[in-house]
Amino acid sequence: MARDSDQCRSTAVNFIVMTSPFRRYVVISFVAVFFLVGIVFYRYDSSSLPSFPQVKHGPLRSSGDASLQQVLQFIYNPTKFSLTSPAFETDGRRYELPDDHHYTSPLGKDVCILDVDTRPFENKGQVFHEGNFDWDKQEPYTGGILNHYTYAQIHGYDYHFINAANYTDRHATWIKPSAIANILHSYKFVIFLDADATFANPEIPIEWLLNYWSIDPSVSLAMALDPPKPTNNDTMGRRYSNTGFIIAQNNPRTFEILKVWDDCPNDIRYPGCSEWKKPRFHEQSAFGTYVRYDYDEWIKELPCDEANGEPDGEDCRGVFISHWWWRTNQVGTSFGDMTMKKVMGRLHGAVIDEKHKIVEVQKDNKIQ
Repeated sequence: MARDSDQCRSTAVNFIVMTSPFRRYVVISFVAVFFLVGIVFYRYDSSSLPSFPQVKHGPLRSSGDASLQQVLQFIYNPTKFSLTSPAFETDGRRYELPDDHHYTSPLGKDVCILDVDTRPFENKGQVFHEGNFDWDKQEPYTGGILNHYTYAQIHGYDYHFINAANYTDRHATWIKPSAIANILHSYKFVIFLDADATFANPEIPIEWLLNYWSIDPSVSLAMALDPPKPTNNDTMGRRYSNTGFIIAQNNPRTFEILKVWDDCPNDIRYPGCSEWKKPRFHEQSAFGTYVRYDYDEWIKELPCDEANGEPDGEDCRGVFISHWWWRTNQVGTSFGDMTMKKVMGRLHGAVIDEKHKIVEVQKDNKIQ
């Protein structure tokens, strides 16, 4: 029996050593996740989880109380960061909540995390393909969509992917206003992200961000500013609000803004808006050039450094929301790396917790 066990361990080690670095990465990740699921099911005290709404999900549900949400919270939120945490610290910087909190309890299913695309993403290598899942052969957008879905599961929000019809007279990104408006009827908040935008720190709930950015009931739409470059300015020299991340709040003014925005290229209220049917930045340029000037008091502009950009950017690092504009191919790998760091951090924590049991000091190197 001992020889069989040793042979199994040897085979596993040889397999990991002989495969490519990425294959080793995937194998180690699988073993780590398997180990963590075991911890959650059999050892982890669910009463110590953050107080998010508990949601059950199919295949990972055990005979006890463990759920996919609990597993994801365990992996991604080891510090039990919650909507009442006074501050978030990263890279030597501290982001503190203001004293006035509008959201003091979880919003749960009143929030929808939303993806919208004209592409169904059902081909091989895409996120909704029902065949075998091979992470290293997935398209980059798979990582973005899985990041959004994971975020919703961690915090108990709804998640929807709208596969919208394409336009014949304008660029596909014009689908955003109508898609957001149609689904917002069922929620207090819709949080839309482009497929190349990700939640940089999935443990931070949207309620905390709403409080941090002071999204009070009067705010209809919140978007991050673009980086400070001349090419990102409208004709008045004002920086565009980037439509890759949108917080939409359910109030009458929001629906009015979305309708006006959607109608903008018809040149009725805003003559000349049809200019942005197809040229960059499409719906973003139309919103920035025309719509926002009529609705400034209901629109919140978020700092580019906090809700736009990439982690190593100079002006915009995407502290809370990363947007991989020019490096879309890194969306998947960034999410995979982040997940792996979280998993390995949990594994290291388990080793430290067990250190007193598993470490033996041999003072004398003699067979006794």
